[in-house]
Amino acid sequence: MTAKEAFEKIGYKQIIYNENELIFKGIQYIKKDDDSEMERVGMLCTKYIEFYFTHKEIAIYTTHEHRNGNISKSSVEILNLEEYNAVKIQIDELEWQNK
Repeated sequence: MTAKEAFEKIGYKQIIYNENELIFKGIQYIKKDDDSEMERVGMLCTKYIEFYFTHKEIAIYTTHEHRNGNISKSSVEILNLEEYNAVKIQIDELEWQNK
């Protein structure tokens, strides 16, 4: 199973940014709450797992979009076992441990 398949299996979408992108050079996986969560709890959460090629770094964070339009961002995140396994596969595919 590829990293993309492992992330898709647990609900993430992949976006690849290359040298021509202004954001960053790397891979981003995004998992967003269903829109029904806004009705239920008044907030949508979107989790991001980003792999930065240049510095071999991984950023993990969640944004919280509130009913009033405000957006806040978490500074600490936790990976569940399925997410950790998908991250491990991506690191192996990028061959970061060998460089």
